[in-house]
Amino acid sequence: MTAMVGLVVRPLAGTLGAEVEGVDLGSPLGDEILAELRALLDRHLVLFFADQGIDDDEQLALASRFGAPYVHPIGRILGRTTAGVEHIVDSVEHPPYQDRWHTDVSWDPFPPVYGFLRARELPSRGGDTIWASMYAAYDALSPLMQRMVEPLVAVHDMGSMRAFVEKAGAEAVARTREQFPGAEHPVIGLHPSTGRRYLNVNREFTDRIVGLNTDESAALLGLLVQHAANPNFQCRHSWTSGELAIWDERCTQHFAVADYMPERREMARVVVGALRSSD
Repeated sequence: MTAMVGLVVRPLAGTLGAEVEGVDLGSPLGDEILAELRALLDRHLVLFFADQGIDDDEQLALASRFGAPYVHPIGRILGRTTAGVEHIVDSVEHPPYQDRWHTDVSWDPFPPVYGFLRARELPSRGGDTIWASMYAAYDALSPLMQRMVEPLVAVHDMGSMRAFVEKAGAEAVARTREQFPGAEHPVIGLHPSTGRRYLNVNREFTDRIVGLNTDESAALLGLLVQHAANPNFQCRHSWTSGELAIWDERCTQHFAVADYMPERREMARVVVGALRSSD
């Protein structure tokens, strides 16, 4: 346990995750606290803040201190121009769809950099979220494999699109796919703040590796996404009501465990894009 600028920080798993106390996220953050939280994100990748009790407007205001408001590509296609907090409701009528390894909207040429997730309604048991460190995933590759994949680029697309169709309709999804047919990203990313390398492919949205034939791409991509899901790289978190998590989208993946049906689970999420130069 460590204390910084009035914050109490309790690291959780071996590779990522920390609980933070001593800050009211519903109040405007001073520059010193904001800088410390960013430093903690660089160090721990995902931070958990219990008993915050903030609302949607406060969550959006908090997120906006960390980066530029981000509008999902489907929202842009539908004419949305301002960011907002999305409520993810999982129930019998709306079955869960986040129970697969992914990083949010990696198929955008300029995907989100930070995610903010708040627990609004929780089942009596279950409903955990798992995060995985892609720093740890890269570090655990053999030196030879690191050198082999370093120059490679992968294509990310909308994946199966089932959840998108259920939420926005087939016509909006077809228009989105036309405008956002996919994005190419390095298989190995380089974090702009820490300078560390991380594995930058995910099972849900990474489609293929550029320059390899179909079989080669499937074999290598399959190996990498299976490697990324190693429990040694993970932190599994059980939520409490009103709790909020902040994580670095670039060097993590996450998986929402869907083990609570037929109970209801509601989470509030907002993501932000590239950091603003004024911050």
